[in-house]
Amino acid sequence: MSKREHTEHADSPAGPEKGIALLAEIFEAIGFEIKDEESYNLLAEHADKIGERSCVYRGHATLHGRCWKLGHGLEVWSVLYETGADMYYADCRPAFRSRYVHKISPWEMAEYCEDGEALVRGMPVRGGEIMFELQNLTEIKSHMLRSPQLRVGLAGLACKVHLGTDSAPKLMPEEFQKIRAGLIHSHSSGLTTNADLDIAAGITPASRLPGYAEEACENDYLVRGRVLAFRDLRNPVTGSRLVWIYVDTGDIHIELMANRRCVQGKLMIGTAISATAWLQGHFLEESEISARYEGVDPDFVKGDFWALLRKSN
Repeated sequence: MSKREHTEHADSPAGPEKGIALLAEIFEAIGFEIKDEESYNLLAEHADKIGERSCVYRGHATLHGRCWKLGHGLEVWSVLYETGADMYYADCRPAFRSRYVHKISPWEMAEYCEDGEALVRGMPVRGGEIMFELQNLTEIKSHMLRSPQLRVGLAGLACKVHLGTDSAPKLMPEEFQKIRAGLIHSHSSGLTTNADLDIAAGITPASRLPGYAEEACENDYLVRGRVLAFRDLRNPVTGSRLVWIYVDTGDIHIELMANRRCVQGKLMIGTAISATAWLQGHFLEESEISARYEGVDPDFVKGDFWALLRKSN
């Protein structure tokens, strides 16, 4: 179930409260406190007023994106849906524009224009299939959607982070590998408690795990591995203490953004980590990738560097 589908449950008596509670969890990861629908709407309106503008056309409709950039990669996206004389706020969501680049191929994307959302499913160069919310749908150029390989920035907005004392998580058992591949169900494997899952390392869809599946969005994941790096920062608007964590899951390296008060345990390099995260990302253009690059590009042949030093006679 995606965030979009959770929102659709607002018709039921408990629907609006449930939807706001789910949004509040992921907004907390970047330092905003969403108490009710009114505070959510005010944040959407503020992002609309001061955010950077972009748009994309879909048939007779237009999606207007507003990206409020807070600094440190933190963002709030507000999306308006326009068709004919009608215009309304389709979505407002938190975002983090990550530092590292991932290559995704093959891939596919599902757009929900009236809800201002798009979900991308694909295969990273390392690791299994992943699904993430595309944040910058209204920014990307049409030619990027024809590319067989995408370069994206991926990060998880973490709701809960648990840190252990093990610096090297144990290898995943065969049963858990089958669960991650969708070959068997978690209940038939005998893994029925969170304690049983402590032996696992990797990035696993929360929808496949007992205790998470009922409330999970399609892009919710259980991330387990070890901490490669971390950095403390603050939301410049609210002053909330946040932490950026770079995690080696064994499959891929993934960035997490979390509120400090949601982190349990002592954060150190090499520490075992377990986190539930809402995976989101941005499609990257060549100019953005070049601006992030540090070090030697492995795609270039060493002889090319010497060619730059030659002098013509």
